[in-house]
Amino acid sequence: MKYGDLIQFDPIESVVQLRDADKSNAAHTLVSTYVISDEMAERLTQLVIPQMQFDQPVDNKGLLVVGNYGTGKSHLMSVVSSLAADASLLADLNHVGVRDVASQIAGRFKVIRTEIGATTMSLRDILVSELEEHLEKLGVDYVFPEAGTITSHKRAFEDMMAKFGEVFPEHGLLLVVDELLDYLRTRKDQELILDLNFLREIGEVCKDLRFRFMAGVQEAIFDSPRFAFVADSIRRVKDRFEQILIARNDVKFVVAERLLKKTAEQQAKIRDYLMPFAKYYGGLNERIDEFVRLFPVHPDYIDTFERVTVVEKREVLKTLSLSMKGILDKDVPQDEPGLIAFDSYWNTLKQNPSFRAIPEIRAVIDCSQVLESRIENAITRKQYKPMALRLIHALSVHRLTTGDIYAPMGASAEELRDRLCLFDPLIAELGSDEPDKDLQTHVETVLREIHKTVSGQFISFNADNRQFYLDLKKTDDFDALIEKRAESLGHAQLDRFYYEALKRVMECQDATYVTGYKIWQHELVWQEHKAARAGYLFFGAPNERSTVVPQRDFYLYFIQPNDPPRFKDDKANDEIFFRLKGIDEEFQTSLKNYAAALDLAATSSGHAKATYESKANGFLRKLVQWLQTHMSEAFEVTYQGRSKSMVEWAKGKSIRDLSGLSPQETINFRDLVNTIAGLCLAPNFADQAPDYPFFSVLITGNNRAQAAQDALRAIAGQNRTKQATAVLDALELLDGEKIAPSKSKYTKFILDAFKGKGHGQVVNRSEIIQDDHGVEYMNPGGSRLEPEWGIVLMASLVYSGDIVISIPGKKFDATGLQQLAATDMDELVRFKHLEQPREWNLPALMALFELLGMTPGMAQLVTQGKDEPVQNLLQAVNKVVKRIVMARQTLREGLSFWGLDLLASTDLTSQASGWDEAKEFFESLQAYSSPGKLKNFRYSASEVLAHKKAVKALDELDALREFIMDHGPTASWLSSAEAALPEDHDWVNRIKATRQDVLDTLRQADLTKLAGLSQSIGANLQKLKKDYIIAYMGLHTKARLGVNDDRRKASLLNDRRLQILLKLAVIDLMPRQQLTDYQNHLADLKSCFELTEQNLEVSPICSHCRFRPMEKIVGSASQQIDLMDEQLDHLVEQWTKTLLNNLDDPMTQANVKELLHEGDRLIIQSFIDSKELPDPVDGHFVQTLKTVLSGLQKMPIKKEEFLKIISILGPSTPNEIKQAVNDYIDKLTKGTDQAKVRIVIE
Repeated sequence: MKYGDLIQFDPIESVVQLRDADKSNAAHTLVSTYVISDEMAERLTQLVIPQMQFDQPVDNKGLLVVGNYGTGKSHLMSVVSSLAADASLLADLNHVGVRDVASQIAGRFKVIRTEIGATTMSLRDILVSELEEHLEKLGVDYVFPEAGTITSHKRAFEDMMAKFGEVFPEHGLLLVVDELLDYLRTRKDQELILDLNFLREIGEVCKDLRFRFMAGVQEAIFDSPRFAFVADSIRRVKDRFEQILIARNDVKFVVAERLLKKTAEQQAKIRDYLMPFAKYYGGLNERIDEFVRLFPVHPDYIDTFERVTVVEKREVLKTLSLSMKGILDKDVPQDEPGLIAFDSYWNTLKQNPSFRAIPEIRAVIDCSQVLESRIENAITRKQYKPMALRLIHALSVHRLTTGDIYAPMGASAEELRDRLCLFDPLIAELGSDEPDKDLQTHVETVLREIHKTVSGQFISFNADNRQFYLDLKKTDDFDALIEKRAESLGHAQLDRFYYEALKRVMECQDATYVTGYKIWQHELVWQEHKAARAGYLFFGAPNERSTVVPQRDFYLYFIQPNDPPRFKDDKANDEIFFRLKGIDEEFQTSLKNYAAALDLAATSSGHAKATYESKANGFLRKLVQWLQTHMSEAFEVTYQGRSKSMVEWAKGKSIRDLSGLSPQETINFRDLVNTIAGLCLAPNFADQAPDYPFFSVLITGNNRAQAAQDALRAIAGQNRTKQATAVLDALELLDGEKIAPSKSKYTKFILDAFKGKGHGQVVNRSEIIQDDHGVEYMNPGGSRLEPEWGIVLMASLVYSGDIVISIPGKKFDATGLQQLAATDMDELVRFKHLEQPREWNLPALMALFELLGMTPGMAQLVTQGKDEPVQNLLQAVNKVVKRIVMARQTLREGLSFWGLDLLASTDLTSQASGWDEAKEFFESLQAYSSPGKLKNFRYSASEVLAHKKAVKALDELDALREFIMDHGPTASWLSSAEAALPEDHDWVNRIKATRQDVLDTLRQADLTKLAGLSQSIGANLQKLKKDYIIAYMGLHTKARLGVNDDRRKASLLNDRRLQILLKLAVIDLMPRQQLTDYQNHLADLKSCFELTEQNLEVSPICSHCRFRPMEKIVGSASQQIDLMDEQLDHLVEQWTKTLLNNLDDPMTQANVKELLHEGDRLIIQSFIDSKELPDPVDGHFVQTLKTVLSGLQKMPIKKEEFLKIISILGPSTPNEIKQAVNDYIDKLTKGTDQAKVRIVIE
């Protein structure tokens, strides 16, 4: 069976040229041979065609077709442009869905196709010249303006399309450009920006015109790093273009459906052929359909091919077509999968001279040729040669897919097995249950054979991801050289490099404590006390202990494992020895390789040196990892002659609890060593400092000074941090929340130093802080406290007033705690001496308590160290300071009561300066916040009592303010009430008299006795308020409608009589103003029946109706409702008479006969005869009256105007009055027919 029997091969050997589509026969071929996948169909129907059509309004943009060389980019543009130009080509299209949608654009365009070659012209000039040339051929005469004469091309395109539309009114214009990216890459920076701006303008004109633009590019230029320097221009272009990406799956579809098309029978044969091999590969069974469709091309060939980005013009379809042509007549092998894999692409790359000009490809080819030559000539197991050569070719191709050809990335044996479908018939003969694993092992064997044959040159293995890769810089087999050097290393050298690994896991600095020795200062945690102890860490034996001073609390030794020194173990209680005992082959190999790599690096240079150092770091990582993994059982720990493993020393205890680590943290090597050492040495630490404090938070050499400083700030009354509380608690300085130095056993040591000292004598620093083997401590034989804790204890005694600390240039007593807390710890620990404070100033303290209205005897309790009276004193002081601040504000704002400025009538304003001094005095007292501070009270009794007048003035002002708070609201209420009543009301006269009396009383009163007057004044004010409420309620009841009257008002508004008047009002002769006045009067009668006396307690005006008694009241509201009822009868009667009188007029009678039908005449006559309005008065009746009276002209006269005419005359004869009225009437009716005028008095 030959390959040609299994496929219907349709070669693709020539590259489609866009301009080919200009020829009709070529266009038919291009459309009919274009195969469309479902994914491509979706892009065409959802993106390309909707963007091109111009029947539906959308935001049309330019189109960019993105695809690598040889992926069908030009073919796609040829097909789309051919369909746009010729509707008859739709029948040749191979996809029904696309064919249906493409009818929207088929034959709707005139198409201009162009390819940009090697040119220095601008993009604008190229495209404009192409458009002008082709438009001329189409019979459209248009020339673009010169580039330098216009700021935008939008108008030019509009003019062009207007000319085009005159010739082709039903068509659009499509411009198709190929090889745009190649052209843009040749452009200089500024030229490129202009080109991109023109491209953006083209994308923009597509929106509003029947102009469309399509271009082909090799990569998505918007995401290309090559154009990063013009990112802003690219972004603006991107907004006006859509991209159509030809994806890898599209290429596979073309390969399967055109290049390698198969019948169902052929596919069945291929499936039967491949299935027996499926068990040897991961994924072949699952991907069998893909393998069958692409047979004999391996699916991963195309995936890998696409990643060879260093080769731009790689033309996958053409390459595969040529490969297929060479095997069509060959037999399909039966003993292996006969697939074309990506390793076969290597020969194409290698044989193309143009590719060798690319530096990356040339480097890989040179390397690959060396490897091929070695395999051809030197491989010892000849049966491996075919697979070895395929592997080298595959790794060479793979090397070009990683972007960086020097990156340590490649493919594992498993990947190479599956992606090349490598096979050896011997594996089939084994008959194993895991043939895939056997084949993978065989591939690994061949790879190792390659490595061995080439002596490790140019090929490397990454142990982390188990990938093999071409290593272009690996001209030497460094691994072999390291292995060789490792065999010759001595024990001493190995120990030296063991210590290098140990340095990493113990986190030691490069700089040692003693030059030339592997010694470091080290800290362990005394877990019971949560305090760090200082000591030394040695890499070596105790022979070197004498080289370090001062003496410390412990010594840790890591003894050499390969060449241990001879020494005597004195079983000292401060020494611990760590010996590495459980060494395995993995550790020893890593150690030897690490030592060998560094040894070789020391004698190398350049690339070799860097390689050795890199490999050394890799071996070091393995060593460190081994130490971390095996730390608990690999080391033997010896203390005072007893040797155990780390785990055994911690038996019965939780290492995590001992280490102080949280559950989320991982215990590392250093943590474990420190924990075990701390566990062993804890009894020794207790012997050294039997009274050392117990801390609740960990205190180390790094945070001790900060913790002490926090404690000082807490003693000074500042923020008390968790760390500060832990220190104060550990030093026994807390009694609940209070600072209580007398409770601490540690302060006793300092106070005892004063015993035996005479008055005025000091305690020097040397009596408190002593030297112990070169390190300073307080009480070395007992608590053995670091000097920082001594300072905290001293500060607490300063707080309590027991001592004063003296440092050069300063002294700190209880009033200077803030300055003490702000002083640097280094300065404080170098204090000079301690002093005793001065004696108590009892008279001044008693005067102070008396001034603040407190029991003077409380001063005695302060001298006894009691804290409670001090806190009460501070509260009183703070209160006075706030009162003074408020008093000064009151002086500025004034104190008003019932319209009188009360401060103007007192001498309180003269107290302002006294209050300033008093405020300064009381604010200074806020610093005396403890008995210790009050021991240093600096005022005399007379200085204290000098502020008595200011405090008395505060009391007077408070009395005034309290009076206003009690009676101000009532006075304000009464003022509002006064404004509501008429001026002549009896209550208004009473309130004026009462206000005068109250204000006179306040002016003359002793303010300290104001409380006695307050009650009687308040009673008078309340009596006035009650009387007003009674008066207001009466007036309100009279002026407002109650519940029943409100119902009567509602009844009148809906009364039948009022409805009759409203209907008759449309007749011109009716006196409408009477009706309007009536309605307004009725509306003005307000209802309110919700007011209560409780409402008036809050506000003197009704909150429901806002009634003000100053309104004029004419009779009660209830009486007015009665009058309104009567008035309604009167209006109906009067209007009826007016109608009857006018109907009796001869002119009206004539209208009745001439204008009315018989039925309407009877209605009017009935009304005249009965002299009563019909019931009901309907619209027909009203309209009939309106028709009859239409000839009459209404002349309204205001009653007031008519009376004015007569009243102006004074005493007059009847004739004079008649004449005056006649003159007025004549003037009023001038120009009218007086017979038709009807005067209506309103």
